[in-house]
Amino acid sequence: RALSHVRAVLLGLTLFFGLVVWVFHSMGTTTVRAPNFIFKLRGVGVLTWLYALVQMIDLRFYNSRFAQRRRAQIRIPDSLSGWLLGQMLAWFGIVYYGLTEDLRWYVAGLVIFVLSFWAFPVEGRAVGSADDSARGS
Repeated sequence: RALSHVRAVLLGLTLFFGLVVWVFHSMGTTTVRAPNFIFKLRGVGVLTWLYALVQMIDLRFYNSRFAQRRRAQIRIPDSLSGWLLGQMLAWFGIVYYGLTEDLRWYVAGLVIFVLSFWAFPVEGRAVGSADDSARGS
């Protein structure tokens, strides 16, 4: 099925670019960043995590009017939306790791990304299916 291939590509790209950053850091010299920069980057990370987790929980469990409106506008399956929100956390971790050499944000994002495969299975229904009208009404 097409969504299974999309899921594999998303995971493969996330792991590949994490590996590229790891190789880059293992071969290069260490760059020291200003503490103020790291503090601001962590603030962006916290906001990114809050946004993604709230959206994933809303999409999976609550189905608020915001989730319904987003679903109607973007017209992609809920499973793909959930995976992309999970991937956003892993990609922020890649950027953070690339700039600070701190692997924790990437590992945590990768864990949430993999958990999104469980929370939003491939068998999820597409937008506009018969189950969509019954959900949250």
